[in-house]
Amino acid sequence: MKKAVLGAIVLALMVVFSAPAVHSQTTVLKAVTAFPKNHLNNDPVPIFIEKVHQRSGGKLKIDWVGGPEVLKAFDQAQAIKAGTVDMNLYYPFGYMKPVMPEAWIKGLTELAEWEERKTGAFEIWGEIFAKRVNAKYLGRMHNLLPFKVFTNKKIEKVEDFKGMRIRVMPLYIPFIKALGATPVTVEPTEIYTAMERGVVDGFMWPNVGVISWGLQEVTKFVIDPGVFQMEPATMINMDKWKKIPKDMQDLLMEIMQDVEYIASMRNSMIEAKEDDVRKKAGMKTIALAPEEAEKFRKICYEETWKFVIENAPEYGPKLREVSSRKALPKGAFPWQ
Repeated sequence: MKKAVLGAIVLALMVVFSAPAVHSQTTVLKAVTAFPKNHLNNDPVPIFIEKVHQRSGGKLKIDWVGGPEVLKAFDQAQAIKAGTVDMNLYYPFGYMKPVMPEAWIKGLTELAEWEERKTGAFEIWGEIFAKRVNAKYLGRMHNLLPFKVFTNKKIEKVEDFKGMRIRVMPLYIPFIKALGATPVTVEPTEIYTAMERGVVDGFMWPNVGVISWGLQEVTKFVIDPGVFQMEPATMINMDKWKKIPKDMQDLLMEIMQDVEYIASMRNSMIEAKEDDVRKKAGMKTIALAPEEAEKFRKICYEETWKFVIENAPEYGPKLREVSSRKALPKGAFPWQ
């Protein structure tokens, strides 16, 4: 009897210690974002995380630890490269300029991410991310959303920008200089104070997210037309990526493509909401006259492309080619 009981105990222990623990079957990705969790730009991030958790059946978990309060925004690319964090869910390409000379090109694209997957641009970006940031590039959550200039000075023509101090991220620098203004680099979390104290006369930001910083309280005008395109990268440290099972890698890519559509559609609703808040706060929209608007946009794209090609000769010319609407194959989408 004792031998039988002992045998049963031994067998039970063998089962317990030989069976893989549930947590060992789960890949956990420690993730950050460039902006705080409650920022409007992060709108699609919780959707992405929820889809990953649900569709992976618990095999993948994304632990979104926070934003710049955890790790300064401009330091996050290096953290991904070094593997200090596993994933960045939402990170502007422009912030990667110190490690990726091609980074500014993304803001100049004429295409949505799903279109770039048809022209070969997506594959080139994948190669660049692997080489420059030691990361797997998954895609871009927001598409076709322009940047705008927000100021405390009334602007009626391009000439009016001369002498102004404009908060920038690296993407805007050649453009702002060509306007005759002085670019000032300030962390996103410090823009409010810089505007309030007159350290800067204005700033550039996508047409979504201004109210998340409360900037409508310290800003008088927003200038039309918009330029560039919103360009938030989602990426995973390459060493971590290689440890993720192939079926889960495929799932991440599938979900990313779903969220690219979802986030871009949601943006139109968020833009309307944000515009209403800004108007109620007293912010006015100034639409440049057609000839001034054309001049404004021409300066933006010509000066930025010129700078990019000079500083990124390896990939710059090819990316310009595949980021153009002319590169999109006819019939690539049902609506063409």
